[in-house]
Amino acid sequence: MATIRVVWLIDADPPSEIGGGRGFYPATGATAPPDQALMIRRIETMRDIARAEVDGKAVATVHTSPRYRDDLFAEPYRALWLDCAAAGLTLALHPHEDRADGSTMYDDAAHMERVITERMARARALGLPLTAFRSGTFAFNPALPRMLAREGLLLDLSAAPGLAIADRPVDWPRTTALAGPLRLPGEPAGAPSDVFEVPIGWDGMGTSLDANYLFCERLTLERLVAIWAAMRTAAEADGRPRLVNFLAHGFGLDVAQWREQSLRFLDHVRRNGGEIVCARQARAMHEAALARSATAMTPA
Repeated sequence: MATIRVVWLIDADPPSEIGGGRGFYPATGATAPPDQALMIRRIETMRDIARAEVDGKAVATVHTSPRYRDDLFAEPYRALWLDCAAAGLTLALHPHEDRADGSTMYDDAAHMERVITERMARARALGLPLTAFRSGTFAFNPALPRMLAREGLLLDLSAAPGLAIADRPVDWPRTTALAGPLRLPGEPAGAPSDVFEVPIGWDGMGTSLDANYLFCERLTLERLVAIWAAMRTAAEADGRPRLVNFLAHGFGLDVAQWREQSLRFLDHVRRNGGEIVCARQARAMHEAALARSATAMTPA
């Protein structure tokens, strides 16, 4: 049976008054920083649950946006991120580049270049070990693989196979359901890439964030389990190991309903053909599993 490995991805975005990841457009003179007590509690909860439940095998995203460009890099958050890293969590740069009209600046390669370069310089100056990347609301720009590789962000967790949202911009091929090198659109399958893509888990059917992807706070436990079953069926059919991410949020882990659902789903994964893996090891483990699978399928 093909193994399905799971990276637990925990977004730590601040609250916004507009849902759906569209509330981080530029600050005004009246914009207050995120509620510090709330954010401290959420990050500490993420850290403690990941350490206790999965031995720190999780990814925590460090938010930046036009509205909160530097807030989550400053103290007291810097010390909290270092605590997360010490507990085993991988830290990911997470730019939410929203415009007030609901679109995203991921369509502007020059803007994204500035953001990634400046935030990574800031992270290095602060001693923050950011090694992964997650876009805001699954957005993508064709120049991202080059930018990420240059900055040492060699694990990307942005893909949602089949998902298309015209104004974000989001348009992920269904082929990204299989983890592998992140390439520019149109590049051949054998083209080299230093950046490795781990997509959100997907049932291979519809393309609704409310039904078809491993997105904790948008689904019921029953639906998450059904997606897992569909993934196992697909893996058994083609014999290829899978590597995906399971998306939860700091705000969810701070609420009993979503916290319990996350942990019950992770337990279901471990009891039903899955393995929770450390992001830092995910690529090597997956490539080794693919090699074993190819060997096993080669006629003697």
